Amino acid sequence: MKLRYYILLLLLAFGLVPLIIAVLINLPLVLDRTAMFYQKAYLQNLRADFRDLDQHLASRHEMIRLLAKLPEPGIILGEAGDEESIDLARARYTGWINQMLSDQADLIEILFVDSHGNERFWLQRDAQTREWRPTEIPPSPPSRGFTNAGLKLKPGEVIVSRIRVNSFAASEDPRQLMTLQLASPVGQRDDEQQQPLGLLLMTIDVGGLANFYRETLWVTDDGRYLRPGEPLSDKADAFGDFPGLASIFEEGKLALWKPEHGPPLLWVPMFLTENGRPLWVGRPVDPSPIASFRNALIGRVLSIVLVLILVVMVIARWLARRAEHFGQELTTGVRGILREQRTREFHWRGPTEVRELGRELNALARSHAEHLQAERQHVQQLEQSNQYKSEFLANVSHELRTPLNSILLLSKLLAAKESGLDADQQRQAKVINEAGRDLLAMIDNVLDISRIEAGAVTVHLEWVAIREMIDELVGMLSPIFSEKGLHLRVKLSASAPHQIYSDRAKVRQVLKNFLSNAAKFTHSGEVSISVAAGNQRYPLEIAVTDTGIGIPPGKEEVIFEAFRQADGSTRRRYGGTGLGLSISKELVHLLGGQISVTSTPGVGSRFTLHLPLACDPNAISAAEVIENGSGAEQSSPAQSGAAEETARIAEASRQPSAAPRPAEQPLSTGERNSDARTTLAASSPQAAESDQWVLLVERDVQSLVTVTAELEVLGLRVQTAADEEEALETLSEDHDCAMLLLAGSLEAKEPCDTIHSLRQKAWLTDLPIVVLGDLDETQQRRCLAAGACCFLSKPIRPDALANLIHSSLRPEIAEDIERTA
Repeated sequence: MKLRYYILLLLLAFGLVPLIIAVLINLPLVLDRTAMFYQKAYLQNLRADFRDLDQHLASRHEMIRLLAKLPEPGIILGEAGDEESIDLARARYTGWINQMLSDQADLIEILFVDSHGNERFWLQRDAQTREWRPTEIPPSPPSRGFTNAGLKLKPGEVIVSRIRVNSFAASEDPRQLMTLQLASPVGQRDDEQQQPLGLLLMTIDVGGLANFYRETLWVTDDGRYLRPGEPLSDKADAFGDFPGLASIFEEGKLALWKPEHGPPLLWVPMFLTENGRPLWVGRPVDPSPIASFRNALIGRVLSIVLVLILVVMVIARWLARRAEHFGQELTTGVRGILREQRTREFHWRGPTEVRELGRELNALARSHAEHLQAERQHVQQLEQSNQYKSEFLANVSHELRTPLNSILLLSKLLAAKESGLDADQQRQAKVINEAGRDLLAMIDNVLDISRIEAGAVTVHLEWVAIREMIDELVGMLSPIFSEKGLHLRVKLSASAPHQIYSDRAKVRQVLKNFLSNAAKFTHSGEVSISVAAGNQRYPLEIAVTDTGIGIPPGKEEVIFEAFRQADGSTRRRYGGTGLGLSISKELVHLLGGQISVTSTPGVGSRFTLHLPLACDPNAISAAEVIENGSGAEQSSPAQSGAAEETARIAEASRQPSAAPRPAEQPLSTGERNSDARTTLAASSPQAAESDQWVLLVERDVQSLVTVTAELEVLGLRVQTAADEEEALETLSEDHDCAMLLLAGSLEAKEPCDTIHSLRQKAWLTDLPIVVLGDLDETQQRRCLAAGACCFLSKPIRPDALANLIHSSLRPEIAEDIERTA
């Protein structure tokens, strides 16, 4: 769509939308207000019709005041008169009432109560003879609250009750259907605190109103019609006759009920009944005047709106054409500046802002070429600086890890119960170890991110057994979850692939990071790691699900950025550098997979690793790709013809460097050192390179310090480990180890089993392994069969250790081993 049409639509929207919105908002309001005024006028007429009731009640006020001044004799005489005289006086009083109220047909009951609210004397008008006479059963008493209010009145005051609807009494006497009562105190009071002698209650039949107003409907709050002379229906007939009337009654306000055909009805809650519910009155309303006014108003408003629309369209079209011409000239000029890198002069006339824009564009055209050249040079400098930075981080991190490993191992050994330190010293050593591990993790992350940025990552492709790798991770991290009281579950789907062709160390690093984060951010509940079949592109899915704090909405992508966490509070509460997930994302991308995350704050998170069945070496953008199919029955997918070579390598990893001897044949020192000379010279032809190092696996602190010092005196870089797990972790991070020194009394596990486990790794098949300690001949043969090279007895002599190292790193002096050992 052209710019002209966008501008035209924009102007039309700004010009017409407010007008249309104003009409849509105000017109219904005007119509509603008009209808409301019309309804109020009808309500005024309705109230005027009921004004007769007010006048009628006013006349009855005078009547009850008169009767209150001349009460029945029983209240006057009280306990002073005898029963016969009281009865005679009441008979004369009844005759007087018949004379006074003979023509007042709406008065149907008179009741006198004493100051305590007890009935003393009552008269009822006979429905047939219209005579007043006492009855055996007193009339229905008023509510206690109404009686108490009447007793508090001053002489001459009158109160009126709410309308009483009594369907039960109306079944015998129709006059009782709709009644109200007037009350006035009887007798004079000498002071304000004195109670009156009693209270006069007069019942009035108001049902005649319904007969008088023929076009008016009387309906109770529950939808039943009130028709004098007829029993009250048990059904809500009005709700059935007028659909939607029930909702009007629920609102309790004046409303207009509109039928599909016929005139609407105005429903008004005119009176309140004795139970506090309204008594509704409905009357038809003539809608023709309001309909005529509404049609005329709508027609006039639409005419005005159409005229305004035409005016706005003409103005908008003119402005759009001018804006389009200006935009075309601006686009042509800027295109020449950016693409052709030439100057352009804009000579616009018009407002000050437009002329100023032309001058700024002219200056932009003149300086664009200079800025472009400077930008290119700056980009080159930034790329070079970034490369230097990555190299510096890699070198510094590498140099820091060597002494830090020694600190970690020594602090771990000192924190153990067998170290001989007291509890406080062990706690301090444990603090040192934990702080060192945090620092080591940070250094490892910095080293990884620097390698990734520098493109110096090496990928080792091999067949990875999924179940074995998962079990190894669970066994390694279970103590962390147990310490926090978390349950770690493993779910393996039968349909999931059993192995993949990928980099085991990197996949393991990603999953370890997922599990470590789950343990860090989960305070209670459980963490599960599940393996399932994926889709065609990613056949394997490994998911880590926790019940932790979750990730805030919109932060799912932020956590994968380097040095970023969900928010600042997360870093303050849980620590960390924010590199773990960033490194994981880069490693998974390098292996041709991807990571997905779903999370609900306060419920938990789910990180899913999607991996292909086999990595294509040609598609990996790494500095070096090393393929090794050992450890599985099939060969590399990228080189299917190398199956025999893969099998040979796998077989070689399971065989010792020297042929095993029978267990019962003793080994002499010369034989052992001869084997050592042959093995070391053959297995480490390039061990003298400056970037190689020695790994010492020892738990005894004294021996660790002694051997480490001797190795450093020889000018070697030493890394240490306390057990097989730490050794494997160290060797997997750096493959330039020249020799492994393994203590024979490392742990309960036999040294030959440890050597066998190490030899199963593809990158450790040629690593020289020297066993330190005194082993019997059977153990020595088993260690040689597992892949050991030679042995050094404890206590270790510095000269023997030096000769052994020199023979490994310098094969040309290997003949000194037998002479010095």
